[in-house]
Amino acid sequence: MLKRAIQQIMNSPLIKALRLVTSRFVPVAVLTALILGIASFIHWRSKHQWSRGIETYIVLEQIRRSERLPASDLAFLGDSSCLFGIHVPTLLHAFPGSSVEAFCTIGYVGPDGYGAMLDKMVARGRQPKKLILVFNPIQFERDPRWNEWPAFIRNDRFELPSGLTFPAGGLEYIRLLMERAVYTPLPGAYAIYYGGKDQFISTIWSEHGGAVEPNRMLDIPSLEAFKATLPGHVLLKPLPASKPFVINAEFEKALDALSVTLSKLDRSKVYLVISPVNSVNAQGGPQSFHTEAGQRIAARLGLDQSQFLDTPAVMLDILYAHYPSHLHRWARMIYTEQLAKTLADRGILEKHRASD
Repeated sequence: MLKRAIQQIMNSPLIKALRLVTSRFVPVAVLTALILGIASFIHWRSKHQWSRGIETYIVLEQIRRSERLPASDLAFLGDSSCLFGIHVPTLLHAFPGSSVEAFCTIGYVGPDGYGAMLDKMVARGRQPKKLILVFNPIQFERDPRWNEWPAFIRNDRFELPSGLTFPAGGLEYIRLLMERAVYTPLPGAYAIYYGGKDQFISTIWSEHGGAVEPNRMLDIPSLEAFKATLPGHVLLKPLPASKPFVINAEFEKALDALSVTLSKLDRSKVYLVISPVNSVNAQGGPQSFHTEAGQRIAARLGLDQSQFLDTPAVMLDILYAHYPSHLHRWARMIYTEQLAKTLADRGILEKHRASD
């Protein structure tokens, strides 16, 4: 009786349905778990972070450029105020025959990270004849958590530790594979101006290491059109005053690491620029602080005070994009024109004849 009852239950439509589902589902579930397990293991072992957003794209591409391009007459290393604020084509126009490249990244990388990039250039014999370091005051109060970025640069495989475990690590690894295979638009205004990652990277190469901060002035078609919107006195407007920025111990420690790398170069060919801050975000009597910070940093890097270049400390809000340190697409040309005058006055760059 019991045996017959069990047989009836096992032959019931419900059990047959469960058997059918199980026979189809279990292999799929096992295969899925196996794939995710393998992907999680690869992700954990390699710890490759192919995408952490725009910051990673910038850092990786500037490293690639520094590895592949020949030594230039002049190169820039620094933060995103340089990336978005120094327009190398303007310098090339002002100094025909000179080779100029920018390898500027982000403030999180910091002086230690810029030194790590320079170390790679020195190791390959690609260090520039002259070097300009660019720092914006907003990175002076350095957070120790940013130190993962110099480590990121020093590792030849560009690895960063991942805290993701199974199955999240496997899903992330698969997502990264798909991102490399299909078009992925950048976030926000970057998608409007650039579209996807490839277009952003292409711009960095075509502009000799620079890029456009797209959060403002996309509707203005040219530099001349932008200048036409400015009152004649706007660039001469008195600058505001408030409390100074802070250079903390963590930033000084990063400067010390950079100084070790600079010892491998002719320091007399190294110069320092403190890039301007937005007048809305300006802290302190800007010009006096600008000079004080520049001299302090120069001393920390083993540079002569004369190697700190006299450039604008503060520029007006109308010249900035979304961030307090990022000039917009047309303002970067205005700033670079002023920088070009300083470089010419100091003999850092010169025009060359076509036959040179």
